[in-house]
Amino acid sequence: MEFSDCLEQIVRSARSGQLSFWIGAGFSWEPPASRPLANELKFHILHGICSDPTLHDFYRKRLQESDIGNKIGSYPLEAFIQIIEENHSIANSIARVFCGGSPSRNHLLVAQMIKQRIVSEVLTTNFDLLIERALKSVGWNIGTDYRVYSTERSFRSLNSDLVLPSIFKIHGTADDVESMRITLSQVASSALSENRARVLEHFLASRNGDVLIVGYSAKDDFDINPVLSRIRGKKRILYVSHRPGKQEIDELPPAFHDFDGYSISCDTGVVVDHLWGALFDE
Repeated sequence: MEFSDCLEQIVRSARSGQLSFWIGAGFSWEPPASRPLANELKFHILHGICSDPTLHDFYRKRLQESDIGNKIGSYPLEAFIQIIEENHSIANSIARVFCGGSPSRNHLLVAQMIKQRIVSEVLTTNFDLLIERALKSVGWNIGTDYRVYSTERSFRSLNSDLVLPSIFKIHGTADDVESMRITLSQVASSALSENRARVLEHFLASRNGDVLIVGYSAKDDFDINPVLSRIRGKKRILYVSHRPGKQEIDELPPAFHDFDGYSISCDTGVVVDHLWGALFDE
C-alpha cells in the first residue's frame, strides 16, 4: 500500500463514521499545548527534588549516558512518579503541570471531528485537559454534549450502549488527582484494574472500525500491553509513528502484533494536515 493510499483510507474511515482516536503524550507536545514528554518530565522531577546544585549536572550527565539513562527512559512515567511519591509528595504538582497549556491544532482537529459526529470515541493515556478545552472552544460541554470516563467509578458504569460521544482517559485526569494516584499505584505494581481493562476491551473489541493511534509510544509494558495481548480486537489499528522526513508503511509495534493494521511512519503533522484539509476544506 502506498503512503497516499493510507491517508485516504483514514479519511474514508472518518467519513463513514468508523474512525476512533487513541491519543498519547506526543499529541500534546507541540506549542501552544507544550506538555512535557515522559523523559523530559522525569529529569525535571529529579532536578526539582534535589536541592544540591552539584547533583543537577550529575543527573543531567547520567541521564544522557547509556546505563542509568536507558533504565530510567524505559521505566513507565507513572511508576517513576509513584516511586518518587513515596518520599516526596509530588502528585499535586504533577497534576498542576498537566492542568496547564492550551489546545493545539491537533486537539482542535479532534474536537471538530467529535462535534461533527465524525468521531464518537477517543481513548487517551494523557492526564492533560486539552481535548476538553478544545471541545469547550467549539461550544461543547462535558455531560451535556459528551462524556469523559476517567475514574474507577465511571469505568465501572461503562456499558456498550453509549449515547454521547465519549473520551476514555484510561490513566486518569489532571483535574482529579485521586484518579492519577490510583493509576500511579496500579502501574507501579504492574497491573491494570479490571474496570480499566473493560474500557480497553470495549474500545477495541465492541465493534468494527479503525483506530488512528497518534502520539503514543506503545510501550506501556506494565499495564496496557498485557491487556492488549488477551483482547481479540475487531478494529484495525492505524498506528502513526512520528518520524519526520519519512513516508513509509511498516508493521505494527509489538504491543499490537495480534491486531490487523499497519504503522504509518511520517511526521504526525502530515496526517493532521491531511485530515483538516479533507474533512474541513481549510
